[in-house]
Amino acid sequence: MLKPKSIAVVLLTSYPDWYPGKAKSIADTDKVRGDLALQAITKGVVMGYRVVVGDWISSAGFLKRINKFCKITIFKRKCADRGLGRHQAYLIASGFEGIRVILRTEPEKVSIIEEFIPKIISPIAKGEADIVVAKRSPPLFRSSYPKFMWKSETAGNKKYNNLLHKLGLLESDQNLDAFFGPIAFCNDPSILRLFLERYKFMFPLSIDASRYGAPAELSNSYLFPIVKALYQRIKVSSVEVDFRYPKSQKQNEESVDKDSVHKFISKRKGQHVGIIEDLIHFKKYLAGDPKNVLRRIE
Repeated sequence: MLKPKSIAVVLLTSYPDWYPGKAKSIADTDKVRGDLALQAITKGVVMGYRVVVGDWISSAGFLKRINKFCKITIFKRKCADRGLGRHQAYLIASGFEGIRVILRTEPEKVSIIEEFIPKIISPIAKGEADIVVAKRSPPLFRSSYPKFMWKSETAGNKKYNNLLHKLGLLESDQNLDAFFGPIAFCNDPSILRLFLERYKFMFPLSIDASRYGAPAELSNSYLFPIVKALYQRIKVSSVEVDFRYPKSQKQNEESVDKDSVHKFISKRKGQHVGIIEDLIHFKKYLAGDPKNVLRRIE
């Protein structure tokens, strides 16, 4: 098993409305999520991982708190684009001496860092995989997540995997939890290169008005490299973990006013649309379709 100091944990943060002290309301999304991120960073430091945090526009109070950690690396992201933020973070993480594996997760997923990193990276440590995509235990996914998220992400995963199966990139009994988030890959130049590649849609482009995020933002440095690795027959594994959605985050997404709940639902549906739309165009790029509108820019 790899030592914690050989594992870099990459997190992207942006909590402009975070404030110190106890939450004044469960509806204060940045407070709820920022507190979870602080827990995750603390766990990462205590457990000896090399933590890399890319922040966009968090509040001065949040930045003051994370700057108190002396064993993490914090950098200011160039823009709000999360794909570019992941790209920056991977470059930084890969440059540290002795780093064997880079793990990326959302900062609110505290238990990924606290409990599941050894299990997720195990296929890489054993030489059985170059990339690992974590997947949720179906019963815990259904019972711990907000109902609208479970429905949306289950449907999204089904569509995503159906497309990958049609392309012949997955075995009939193999499925990826594309909408979960945590992934790990070995810090090898040939694998790192995939995660540093960035793609851009060349306009004019007709996109679904309901999608969340700019074209390719959700897939750059996350899903595109995984799909390309499958296309190149690089070893990609899936590891199931007993992840439970944080209770405070679930309460935040379910207990706020109707308008806010509608925004959460619209965001999740938009992510679903965006990720599927990205894959449809990416498969045309990989196939060399002359009508493809996607271009590699890095």
